[in-house]
Amino acid sequence: MKIRMDLRAKGKSMVTICENGGKFEIWRDGERLGTVERFENPHHARNLYVRPDMRTLDRGTSAEIFGALRRLAGRPLQAMACSEDEALSGLLKAGGFVLKRRCYEVSARAGDYSGGASDAQLARCSAGEQAYELCCRLLYGHYLACHEAVGPYTAGFEAFCGELPPEAVYSGQGGALSAAFVEGNELSYVCGASELHFADFARALAAAMLAEHGSVRFESDDTDWAAMLLRSLFTNQSGRSFDTYILD
Repeated sequence: MKIRMDLRAKGKSMVTICENGGKFEIWRDGERLGTVERFENPHHARNLYVRPDMRTLDRGTSAEIFGALRRLAGRPLQAMACSEDEALSGLLKAGGFVLKRRCYEVSARAGDYSGGASDAQLARCSAGEQAYELCCRLLYGHYLACHEAVGPYTAGFEAFCGELPPEAVYSGQGGALSAAFVEGNELSYVCGASELHFADFARALAAAMLAEHGSVRFESDDTDWAAMLLRSLFTNQSGRSFDTYILD
């Protein structure tokens, strides 16, 4: 499929966009300016994921080009950029993309912890156990809510559980439940039924992880209140952050 755009009225040359397999190719007067790779995520199928790799595309034409890509895709475009990549983020913003989420990579040690103590009692469970399924269902609802405004989850519960680590740590008290899915010193996901209960759970969880491993790693999206609460327990954090942009 090919789209031709005449930008000469704006002092530009003829620009052509060709869809070629897993990428869009951008041409101007026979010269390839760059490509935009495209990806499908069956678990988040509403958006088309794109990764621009432009060499000479200028911000003055990015709105027309990305707008054409959006029409060609027939659905919202989703792109990710390192928060420090001002060139890419500037190109995306000029092209009409809107920043929807920032994800922080957190890697912390015991000396970085400032959350205080907790008397929450932790328990472990594994795939196949009733407690593990309860944790999965709690996380599923939490995950749906946190991703709705950015890229809704479009797969079912069974597919969701198939992506989770087989071990979880949880705490249940007074009908409230908080949980974390763990792999070594990495927290893959955290969730809670209430912020008050999760705050106690998060402090106990952080202390247990640091005592066992000496360090802890996790990602924290600013659309995920539980992960951001966990992140707030550490004063010093090493790691990058990544931004998610959407063109609706």
